[in-house]
Amino acid sequence: MDSNLEDIKAGALFQKKGEIIKPVIPEGAVEEIVRNIYGLDVVSFVELISYNDRNYHVIVHDQSKNSYIPEVWKHGYVLKILNSMDSKCPSIVEAQNSLLSHLRKQLSTPLPEHVLTTSGESMSLETVSMEKDPKDRDSAPCGTYIVRLLKYIPGDMLDNNPCTPGLLYNVGKFIGTLSNATKGFHRPFYDTYSFLWSLVEVPKLKEFIFVVQDENNIRVIDEVISTFESNVLPVLGELQKGVIHGDLSTHNILVTEVPGQDDVPPESRVYDVSGLLDFMHVTDSYPIFDIAINIAYMSIICKPSEQLDAGGHILAGLIPIFPLDDVELDILQMCVCARLCQSLVLGAYTNYMDPSNMYALTTAEKGWPLLHKVWNTPKHVLQDKWRELINVRR
Repeated sequence: MDSNLEDIKAGALFQKKGEIIKPVIPEGAVEEIVRNIYGLDVVSFVELISYNDRNYHVIVHDQSKNSYIPEVWKHGYVLKILNSMDSKCPSIVEAQNSLLSHLRKQLSTPLPEHVLTTSGESMSLETVSMEKDPKDRDSAPCGTYIVRLLKYIPGDMLDNNPCTPGLLYNVGKFIGTLSNATKGFHRPFYDTYSFLWSLVEVPKLKEFIFVVQDENNIRVIDEVISTFESNVLPVLGELQKGVIHGDLSTHNILVTEVPGQDDVPPESRVYDVSGLLDFMHVTDSYPIFDIAINIAYMSIICKPSEQLDAGGHILAGLIPIFPLDDVELDILQMCVCARLCQSLVLGAYTNYMDPSNMYALTTAEKGWPLLHKVWNTPKHVLQDKWRELINVRR
């Protein structure tokens, strides 16, 4: 097996200091890739936010030179250029496509749908160069990246809308439905695949704490890691197991306003999930981790006075669809804190490696206060609060 693939599957392939893994895309490359690889002519494009990849929403002319695109998608497409590390492992994309095919049979919610290249492939490995002349490109490459084209899914990112109890409840319902939908799916690739952002890899944060400067923050991170090792890892065998999305953040969930709310103030309107993006963090893991990841990110966008309620509203929507047992509920607060630590520490580390990547620090401003708040809330107090909110919906 390729050594790079071995490293990726072991979660051991990291950036070197100063190494930029986010694709470097010169002017004109987006139009050229879409035209040469997919047979479509770009009218306009805008870059979308992304952690380590490059994503572009492209609008194209309504004529296609690609026999695999009989009708141009009216909403446009997303050109996704994977970072230089993930581009070394095309098996990630192949496994992802297999999962998406499975989920489309189970869910009505729109999911990413790839477009075939003019040669009928689901992805293409492309060397991007600063040079315009093809004869000179080998002498000045920017990098070699996996390129994909996906149908654009219309909708607003979740964090562009008010974080109301109704929205949290509907997100919980969706996560429960998603967790049930992955049942029965198996792909050998996921049997051994893990990576740094997998929640089971929380102990590896010890290697990156050096990027955190505040002593109080370091103390909490140390406590979370130690408690995760002693209270969560030993009970993994008792948890429901299955393939999980792995990054149910507010940037990966699309929502639309529920109809019939013309008389409701905008800040009180209810939204429902209308799309799910980015399946690059999928692992064979534990559904409770997906739930904890979502609660962590949803809590960040809530008003400070309502952050500790977020988990209760989400669980109220989820539990009737995807029941949790006592062990899972017992470790949930711990897992929420663990994900916050991952986001804060690895975000700081990514920015340390590549100071131009400011998006990696998105969580920091609200994430640190939230981590301290959740960590310092006694477990029985938080669980009682969540149970009360769950019971209100019954």
